[in-house]
Amino acid sequence: MPSRDFYCIFVVTALIVIPLTARASEWNYGCKGALPVFDESKLLFFNREILVLLPMAWLNGTLRDLINHDLSDDVAIAKAKDENSGLAQNMEFTLLDHPDRKLTLTEKSSKTISDVRVKTLGPRYAQTTTYAKLYHYVSDFAYFGPFDIKMDCMNYQLSAPLR
Repeated sequence: MPSRDFYCIFVVTALIVIPLTARASEWNYGCKGALPVFDESKLLFFNREILVLLPMAWLNGTLRDLINHDLSDDVAIAKAKDENSGLAQNMEFTLLDHPDRKLTLTEKSSKTISDVRVKTLGPRYAQTTTYAKLYHYVSDFAYFGPFDIKMDCMNYQLSAPLR
């Protein structure tokens, strides 16, 4: 007859493994690039939910510089119009505090840099694809443009458990 320790290990293992295979799929994407104005000192990045424009110097600055600076002067934050569009040909973002103001990115070219698919824990797959993209930028709230912006992009998908 199996020992009590065996049953405890079995139950703990089952509790760990079962939830891992029951999670839903995951999908995320995003891009980053420097605006070709002001000597590329402004950074633009976005994911499926939000777009941020900020000075590139902030990434190298100290926390004190960030705390002592008025964020509203240099930062623009916009919400994606469609969070489920993926890296679509046309993407639109609206300013958080002024939804009537928008920024549009239109893809002009795209080159796949890598496309890696790996089997993960359980009966699932993770796929990560990286791209070099060129977008046409038009905005009525920040760095008006229009101009073209080179961006490094990534698309990440984790499949739902295969049955």
